[in-house]
Amino acid sequence: MRNAIKALFIMLLSATSLSSYAQSTTNSIYIDQVGGASTITLTQKGQNNKIGSDTNRFQIEGDSQLIDVTQQGNGNQINGKIVQADNIDYTVAAVGDNNIINFNHGDSSSVSSSKLVLDITGASNEVNLTQGDNSSSTGVDQIITIGGDQNTYTSTINADDVRNRMTIAGDQNVFTMTQNGHSGKNVTSTVTGNGNNITVNQTSTLNVDTINITHTGNGNTIAINQCNAGGSC
Repeated sequence: MRNAIKALFIMLLSATSLSSYAQSTTNSIYIDQVGGASTITLTQKGQNNKIGSDTNRFQIEGDSQLIDVTQQGNGNQINGKIVQADNIDYTVAAVGDNNIINFNHGDSSSVSSSKLVLDITGASNEVNLTQGDNSSSTGVDQIITIGGDQNTYTSTINADDVRNRMTIAGDQNVFTMTQNGHSGKNVTSTVTGNGNNITVNQTSTLNVDTINITHTGNGNTIAINQCNAGGSC
């Protein structure tokens, strides 16, 4: 399997070189893939796009993976690790320029049956996704869509059975979310506007925290805490 994946990478890079040699020469892919029934598709058409690096490779481990990565702009980068993996199904895209996506999934526990669809269209956005680095996150299902420039999205999930649907449309928004404690947490959010700073903490150990956020406006600061009664988030 490992040799088959490496051969696939070589063929993909060669095909890109044939169609657009000048654009493809500065793109790079560094992935360690161990096992599982993986199907991996990679597309990089711009310049200076990276998946991992020679000193910090993108790590994938096992189980029934299906990973589809597209970066058509310039200077996009995907970093991180997915360990143990289980039945992950990831679709990642960028399209714009200088977008950075950092994964830290399953570093100390299983990723389980996670599904992620991440679609970024814009430039200079940064997404930081931590899942199962301290505790299990069984059955997480995230769909994240970011349309705009210079947005920062940070998500830390250490609770089981989380299902989020997020949309950010605008520029220079900062969205930070933490989910740990009781299983079944969910944040559905649509943010439209520029320069907003939104923080969501779902840390109840006794309750199923859920919230639906719809926000339209510019330059607003919103903090939402869902935690145990009398406790701190």
